[in-house]
Amino acid sequence: MTRRVTRRHALAAVGAAALGSLAGCSGLGSESRFWSDSPSLDVAAIPREFDEAVPSRPRLVPVDVEPTVDAAFRDRVDRLLSPIPDPLTAERLPHGEFRERIESERAAAREALPGPEESPPPLGAAERYTAARDHAATAVGTWAGVTVEGDPEAVTADGGTVSSRAYETLDALPGPAADPLAGAAVYGPLERWYDAAVRRTLVGGRSPADEANPIRAGEAVGNVERVQSYIEVGRYLRDRYASSLTDPEPVAEPIRREMNRLGRAVGDRLRELHGEGVEDLRENPGPDAFVEDRGVATDAPSDSLLSSAVYRSFDGMWFDPVAVGDYEPDHPATGLTRTTLVLTRLRAVDEVAARVEAGETMFPDGPDAIGSAREAAIASTAALADHENPLARWLTTQFLPLFAKQDAALAADERSARSVAEAYAEYRWIETVTGEAEAVATSVASEFGS
Repeated sequence: MTRRVTRRHALAAVGAAALGSLAGCSGLGSESRFWSDSPSLDVAAIPREFDEAVPSRPRLVPVDVEPTVDAAFRDRVDRLLSPIPDPLTAERLPHGEFRERIESERAAAREALPGPEESPPPLGAAERYTAARDHAATAVGTWAGVTVEGDPEAVTADGGTVSSRAYETLDALPGPAADPLAGAAVYGPLERWYDAAVRRTLVGGRSPADEANPIRAGEAVGNVERVQSYIEVGRYLRDRYASSLTDPEPVAEPIRREMNRLGRAVGDRLRELHGEGVEDLRENPGPDAFVEDRGVATDAPSDSLLSSAVYRSFDGMWFDPVAVGDYEPDHPATGLTRTTLVLTRLRAVDEVAARVEAGETMFPDGPDAIGSAREAAIASTAALADHENPLARWLTTQFLPLFAKQDAALAADERSARSVAEAYAEYRWIETVTGEAEAVATSVASEFGS
């Protein structure tokens, strides 16, 4: 049996049993390169804008944020900003850098709040509230640092206290849910907030009082306020969701079992890619592990896409709580969602590798091809966003941001065959990875139902 057949059969088995982006760069610090023998392309004929809108972020928490809660978060932003003179003139604060930072953070706080015509889903609204409070606290913390009577530490709660609250909130998750799939989609993002807070020292590091520079003191205040906001809104959404359930069930153990099962399958896949003797399965084996014989020139768009997609897939394993082999993350909803994401990416990388071996360059064959690729990516993403499976909808949130960079590249004043080809290949990647996401999410649902 050939290596290609073995690899693809093994991946299919992973899907049955357990079930990156393009920049022309390996992601390892080398200079960006582009296909030296690319065909000609009428770049001027390619539209800069498209009628088809990117799908909206799907709803994962099936409850709304109550108006009184929305008002409370907005009031907190207003109260944080109230000590800062408005306008903040040069006469009041002569130091230009400090003044500019305070003004920019104050403006960012107000812009982060959802506008009257906006209705983001609950998790999106929570992230907007938190960003607004972060910016507002950074602004007022900086202001407190440059005034004689100011005290940055008095702006928000003590960092140690907030850190303890984050741990307590994290330890109480996941709560009850309608079923394990819903529990993973609802509680995974909440766990992720607190897991990032406690693992990446968003709080518990240097206090505002330790910072002699007012800008750094303001940033320290903003960090603490951001985690405190996540604590408040996360507990609110957890309690509101739990109270909405007619027949709640504990889901932590079934989620953990599925997380570990996926992790074992991912570990088997990584061992196949690495071969013998690897010390850590999370190490990047390089794109050569995914292909036997390249059917395209080095740095053709498809080859570059393969390299960067492989890099991103393995980079995420170093920083995310992913179940790999025998490793069991502490928090099951986060572990299941992040491990599902890794499996989805590995399947998508293998599909790109198959196209590289088949000689597909992923260079657009004309101006219309770019719009067609974008439409196909949007259709695939929209189907995932509207899926009845909550885990599929969660996976959508991981791929939606990929559209922004490529849409911006096509709308730029200065475009080239390279930037257009990169956008085209990225749209093809989105279509591929969202298609694999549906297959993976469906297989997980089947396992929970068995």
